[in-house]
Amino acid sequence: MQKKLLHLMLLKYFQKKYSASISLLCLLMSIFCFGLRSVAQSKLKVATAQFPVSGDVHKNADYIKKFMREAALQKADVVHFSEASLTGYPPMDIPSFANYDWNSLSTETKDIMALAKELSIWVILGSAHYVDADVKPTNCLYIISNKGEIVDRYDKSMLTDGDNSDTSFYSPGNHITIININGFKCGFLICYDSCFPEMYNIYRHKGVKIVFHSFYNAHHKGRTILDDVIPAEIRVRASDNLMWVVANNSSGDYSSWPTCIARPDGSLESLQKGVPGILYREFPDKATTTEVRSWTHNNKSMVLPPKEVYHNGVPSNKPRALNRKSLPFESNAK
Repeated sequence: MQKKLLHLMLLKYFQKKYSASISLLCLLMSIFCFGLRSVAQSKLKVATAQFPVSGDVHKNADYIKKFMREAALQKADVVHFSEASLTGYPPMDIPSFANYDWNSLSTETKDIMALAKELSIWVILGSAHYVDADVKPTNCLYIISNKGEIVDRYDKSMLTDGDNSDTSFYSPGNHITIININGFKCGFLICYDSCFPEMYNIYRHKGVKIVFHSFYNAHHKGRTILDDVIPAEIRVRASDNLMWVVANNSSGDYSSWPTCIARPDGSLESLQKGVPGILYREFPDKATTTEVRSWTHNNKSMVLPPKEVYHNGVPSNKPRALNRKSLPFESNAK
């Protein structure tokens, strides 16, 4: 409707200034140029990265900045990092957030934001968000725009529970996050969220086509059931919801599975496990693989229950938890 109105306005403008034939020619040229611009805006190149996440925020930041530059050189529009990629993941990389150096985390985050602006690239950054002195931080993804601004934050909603699990270190989130990047509606999830079909179902009902799902399944002593379960879940969530799932992981030894991208048909492309690197994908992308005969499967979405709860645990209602555009920590935070 807006395009039709614009075309009518242009036609009236040209008719006042030129003859009928010239007016029509000018209108056709305007429509053509507008169409070219629309096509140019409808492409998205995604880079999803893996590296051996550690408890050293500065070392992690060096990897992140290196891969940001590499992705920018490859003309990527967005670069995606794993769960806790900047902070490290407790208790594997850091013992806890007690006496954590939040100032260093914020300083490195600001540097990453500045580099995002310099390179004109979107960054999906795995980190932690300080809430209050008496509240556990959230396990989060900062969505940093190509202008170097935190435009939103996703907080991990489904926390693992038990000894030395997520609930020992983090507060849960209670919201989904949807961002339009170059005309593509994108959603965001973290690790254990994959075990809950409802976390994908709500995004499907919101029209999301690309989900950036950041994981941390690394630094194990050897194989676990996660080696088999998580890649299977990624495939199923993609095929059940007719989405692309961009899923990355830490490459720290032992890493349960490598960074990968699943298409809506459930086909999977992966990096080499345990080796730092970047996997790229350009959109629009074919919904099915060309390597074998393939098709999509689930053209009927699940019902969206009106009283579904999209988190476990008790989310915080503190101001810093509710402000989804704030830095990881600010010196005036109490």
